Amino acid sequence: MNNSADNKTSKIKYFMALHMLLLIYSLGSVCSKMASGESFLSFKFCLFYGLLMFILVVYAVVWQQIIKGLPIVTAYANKAVTVIWGLVWGLLVFNETITVFNIVGAVIIMAGVYLVVTGDE
Repeated sequence: MNNSADNKTSKIKYFMALHMLLLIYSLGSVCSKMASGESFLSFKFCLFYGLLMFILVVYAVVWQQIIKGLPIVTAYANKAVTVIWGLVWGLLVFNETITVFNIVGAVIIMAGVYLVVTGDE
């Protein structure tokens, strides 16, 4: 019984780490969009592009560790959450408008993630 509780705790830790990683990964989109608004090879362009590359390297390394502890189907299904983070960053950083269709799409994505994650049990 204790082993089952330890396994569940471990899975929760991997799941939380996955979502922290996906949050960081979504910031790569912010860096990419910021870089696109700058002159090619300007200081700000290089800064945002460098941050993007750093985020992608961190993501690649940590992703490999996370998929050791979670089923690959669960990990990949959760990557869809980055769409929701994209909406959040668009609103907070770029003052973009969130439409009803955006919200409906986000709900559909979350429902799909929920179905995949709970389908393992």
